[in-house]
Amino acid sequence: MNVQLHRRILMVAAGVLAWSLLVVVPGGDAGPRLGLAGALAQDDFGFDLSGEEKPKKKKKKKTRKRKAGRKKAAAGARAGKGGKQAEEMSLGFEALDVSVKSPEKVAMEKALDKMKDRNYAGAAAAFWDIYNNPKAKQYFQSAEYQLAKALYRLGLYHSALWRFGMILDKGVEHKYFKTSLEWLFFISHKITDQAEVLKDVARYADIEFPKKYRDEFRFLLAKYFYFRALEVEKAGAPAPKPKVKPKKKEPAEDSFGFDLGGGEEAEQQPAAQDDSGGFGLDLDVEKKTGPSALPTDVVGFLSKSKALILQVSEKSKFYPRAKYLEGIILYKQGNHQEAVEAFKQVVRILHPKTGRFRDDALRERAFFQLARTHYEYKQFNFALFYYDRIGRDSEAWLESLFEASWAWFRLGKFQKALGNLITLDSPFFRDEYFPEGLVLKAVTYYENCRYPESNQIVKEFQERFEPLHKELKKLLAQASTPETAYRQLLAIQKAPPRGEAGRMLRRILKLALSDKDLKLLNSSVLELERELRRIHRSKSVFSNSKLAKRLVDYLNERKKGLIKKAGVLTKRRLEQEREYLASLLSQALRIKLENDTAELEVLKRMQASGEEDLGPTLLPYQWTAATDDEKLYWPYEGEFWRDELGTYEYTLTWGCRKQVE
Repeated sequence: MNVQLHRRILMVAAGVLAWSLLVVVPGGDAGPRLGLAGALAQDDFGFDLSGEEKPKKKKKKKTRKRKAGRKKAAAGARAGKGGKQAEEMSLGFEALDVSVKSPEKVAMEKALDKMKDRNYAGAAAAFWDIYNNPKAKQYFQSAEYQLAKALYRLGLYHSALWRFGMILDKGVEHKYFKTSLEWLFFISHKITDQAEVLKDVARYADIEFPKKYRDEFRFLLAKYFYFRALEVEKAGAPAPKPKVKPKKKEPAEDSFGFDLGGGEEAEQQPAAQDDSGGFGLDLDVEKKTGPSALPTDVVGFLSKSKALILQVSEKSKFYPRAKYLEGIILYKQGNHQEAVEAFKQVVRILHPKTGRFRDDALRERAFFQLARTHYEYKQFNFALFYYDRIGRDSEAWLESLFEASWAWFRLGKFQKALGNLITLDSPFFRDEYFPEGLVLKAVTYYENCRYPESNQIVKEFQERFEPLHKELKKLLAQASTPETAYRQLLAIQKAPPRGEAGRMLRRILKLALSDKDLKLLNSSVLELERELRRIHRSKSVFSNSKLAKRLVDYLNERKKGLIKKAGVLTKRRLEQEREYLASLLSQALRIKLENDTAELEVLKRMQASGEEDLGPTLLPYQWTAATDDEKLYWPYEGEFWRDELGTYEYTLTWGCRKQVE
């Protein structure tokens, strides 16, 4: 046999041996092991692509005999194990591992394990790395979604909102589009200002939501359209019309991807260029859907809001809130009678004993709106009835006492009006801001010809609020930019100053935050600062990650934008209050002038008639200390008790006219 023929025989023999190893290499008691092609096919796709036919089932007897034969074969294999291993090693198959997974799949499985173990910080950093790995395209959607969930679990709600928003930007083609939209509702319950959440919700107004969230979605969307109407009205110009792209055909309901634990995606997505400085690829940017068509004027926004309100089910817990919002819109549209009926319905629905739902705060707000509406129509008794329904534990209680004081004044019930003002001026509420209360008190004494007391109240008002007016002017003069004015307020919140000057600054802070829009922006700024501190104080695996750096950059940028808006509102609010105080100080001077003029007229009449006292002018009032069965008379001697607040009645024993009973 020549050398060439000898080599061919060896090559054929080696090939036959290799084939036998790949297909049916004995594996001890575990049975036969699949070949390389079969193993990879099953491992990657979950089904066999090897093309081998499955053996036909045989009868039990033959199967038992075959099992016995296999046991003997396995014993023989174990006996010759050493020689077999040597033979395999000589052919280079000793390191063959057909169960090897890709590094990307291993990373994804580890990240999911961290989520299951509630190691959300480690999971978030891991998902971010996967999302920014171009080799892990098939896991991008799952990693992106799981990242947003992990941020939510960490309490980083603004960061989670940002990442869920990125998913929504890619449209309904994203596997987790619908579940991401649902997560917005959870976030809306965690943050103070819902404006950012509502913006994302409004962009997909035409999406059919799951029944579980449908009423909440409609209410939030109606609320958003109402706020947009207010914004457009303040701006005095129509809102810019959004560009609407042609809608793509939406996938079926099942293809939206509900959360089943974060499985992998098999589809491949085209990658975009990394233009974020290494902080995130943000792939699939070209797959976006445009926003839903929105109105452009106040009438359109209000109409769309009302249409959504009417779709909220009466059985939903959001129905009372929707009805309250309907009352607000009706009042704004000039339909005051319909607005009153809507507010009354809210009150009935939320009755503590007979109502279908329980929301005491909302019920009190409905009472407040009813009181103000009746006051506007000069139905003061009805207004007082509703003001009296606001409990002392309510945040609006002091405001209701103040507004009720005006109603009592208009009815001529001066003892009630002055009694409410005693409560507002008590030491418990000395830092509260009701400058108009002293003006009302001075006017009340003027109406009863008590000119010296009225002048004394005017003097007290000037001593208390002229320094505040000067401090406001000084603060606005020092604020080179609107942001500077707001940052000064932030400093007061973080480190409240002491002394009389500090008390004045705290009062300025309180009056600035009486603007509800500014209060919401301020709460969002403080939430962002807490979120930034949470990131810095987290474990190093998270705080030192690229994800943390990207989140810090985003939150700082977001905070900067909010501070800019808050600065504009702060400056406007302080300027308004400066002008308001200036007008009150002018009114106080006019009251003093009227007091002096009236007193001079009395003196002139006395001189002309030869009278030496004011007896013919000032008359004693009829009054009594009697109370009803539910009250106890207790004379006020300058002391204040918490349980007496709101029940004071100041008795005017004499004046220039009969007291109206």
